[in-house]
Amino acid sequence: MEGNKPLLTLVKSRFVDEATPALEPKEAGLLETLSMLCSFHTAEDMASFLYSEMFQGLIGRRPPFIIFEIGVYLDHTKTLELIASEDGVLFADGQASGAFVDNIHKATNEQDAAQQLSHWHQVVYTSTGRYD
Repeated sequence: MEGNKPLLTLVKSRFVDEATPALEPKEAGLLETLSMLCSFHTAEDMASFLYSEMFQGLIGRRPPFIIFEIGVYLDHTKTLELIASEDGVLFADGQASGAFVDNIHKATNEQDAAQQLSHWHQVVYTSTGRYD
């Protein structure tokens, strides 16, 4: 990590459906917060958030209804889609960086999510900000 800057960002990208069941007030508040760019200093920090009770409360009991965007803090052109639902956390690499088989990875748990986020970051980011 360069200096003390964050490694990854997370932000709400777009809705793909209505939230079913409807959002509770605390869930709506979290979603409002995620409408702004949130940053994480490590892949482990982001994975911990993705598997937190609060985030899982938002997405863990619903079919997919929202897509989030994960980005490299130092190069916002490097992005990954996060599709989270009752079926788990899925990373979709629309830029086809080669970090994941078939450009998709379904995280099995928090540790796996952290490892895959770290791997993706290492694949897509260099100090010159270009794909290798």
